[in-house]
Amino acid sequence: MKSTTYSNNHSHVKRESGQSMILIAFIFIALLGFVGLTVDVGRLFMFRGMLRNATDAASLSAAAQYREGRSHSEIEASAKEIMELNGISPTDVTVDTCDTIPGDIALCTIPPRKLVRVTGTFDMPMTFLQLVGVPTYTIAADSIGETASMDVVLVIDVSTSMTSDGTGNDRDPSQCNPADNCHPFKEVKEAARIFAERILDISANGGDPSKEQDRLAIVTFSNGWEAGATKVEPPGWMTDYNVANSLISNLDVYEPVHCDSAPALGTCRKYVAGDYVGLDCPAAYAPGGNPSTCTTTNIGGGLKLGGNMFALNTRPASLWVVVLLTDGAANASDEPVPDADPNVYGYCPNSTWAGAPYCRDILSSTYHAGGPDYDADDFARDMADFVGCYPTSPYAGCSSAGQGAVIFTIGLGSQVLDTYAPGDVAHGVSLLRYIANVGYDGNPASANDPCAAFYNDGDNDGDGTHNWEEWCGNYYFSPTGNQLNKVFEDIASRIFTRISH
Repeated sequence: MKSTTYSNNHSHVKRESGQSMILIAFIFIALLGFVGLTVDVGRLFMFRGMLRNATDAASLSAAAQYREGRSHSEIEASAKEIMELNGISPTDVTVDTCDTIPGDIALCTIPPRKLVRVTGTFDMPMTFLQLVGVPTYTIAADSIGETASMDVVLVIDVSTSMTSDGTGNDRDPSQCNPADNCHPFKEVKEAARIFAERILDISANGGDPSKEQDRLAIVTFSNGWEAGATKVEPPGWMTDYNVANSLISNLDVYEPVHCDSAPALGTCRKYVAGDYVGLDCPAAYAPGGNPSTCTTTNIGGGLKLGGNMFALNTRPASLWVVVLLTDGAANASDEPVPDADPNVYGYCPNSTWAGAPYCRDILSSTYHAGGPDYDADDFARDMADFVGCYPTSPYAGCSSAGQGAVIFTIGLGSQVLDTYAPGDVAHGVSLLRYIANVGYDGNPASANDPCAAFYNDGDNDGDGTHNWEEWCGNYYFSPTGNQLNKVFEDIASRIFTRISH
């Protein structure tokens, strides 16, 4: 009897022990599965985060590529490369814009914006789930990048010196304008057309101008006394490259009257034996006369109109840019001077009438904050502040609050390098670098000037050139019109880089 009881008890214990082992095995498998699943879920979150970061970077790159006018396949290839550089080898990458999906409300906004969506997918290899027949799990992420819209004003010198690269009668604006053969002005127009093509890229590539998010305006300037000599070229803001191209193509150098018409004011075209010999200005040496209408480079007036454009149909969210091109220094202005001689036009103080340079100090470093000696150069510097200084909390060196626009300056030709006193910095260089410095970061203080190292009057490096010709900050110099395409291309690339970041 006892042996039977013992045997039954022993069998029961063995059964319980076997059940426990099976239970432990199941628990172990479940625990192993839980750990494996935890690892897979953790990796899933990690790769999802990496994919999101990669698509964010790719969308910014794609937006910059889109602005550059790259093809759709090029943009997709670039987006994939950026994702790979960010640690993800995507299974698939798609790039969409309003052009590829016209009805997508996320991309086709009113008003139009330059939006690019990058969608990336990644087949993540599984660790545990592949044991149960799930080798990979597809994750996806998308990101929309935007390139800020731009409002760009080209401020172009059209004074008679824009024919200076011609010879003889080819320098006569009345002859070279009809033939479109004024040099370097012909090269100026060609470079401006190519620049406009980069800005208004949608219509330049055959697209619908109404979808263009960027705008371009043209301001031209010459003398300051004559109505219309400094103006915003109609129609003002443009989004259609074809309109801009036609406008630029039809620009002319300012054409003074013939001296035989005995003009009372301003310069006139002088001829000897029928040949053009340059300009004359009888008003300067007539009894009781003055040279205030003899000068032809109203840089301050051009900047003022350029800055005013940002108050016309303002777009605060866009990037504001002014590009100023001139072949000389400021010597004219169009502002009426209160209580001044009615026969004197603009800021041309009596102290500058003895000889060249008229309407500005002999020393380029002299600045007058108002008063009887306030001249055309002072006015141009103040208008640079009006364009480039910040609208709120401007720096202490600013003469006034401004628009906060980015300003690039281009000095063209040898007259930019002219000096009137030994050891002085060239007038054109000094002014253009000041304007570029204000437009660089809104601060006119010389301590922040990227060109500060180049303010000397000698050939320190022995290469036969002055450092005044060095590109620095937002200042550019082109010895002739043939280098202008390179200058404008560099400016366009810098604008786009600034936006994409």
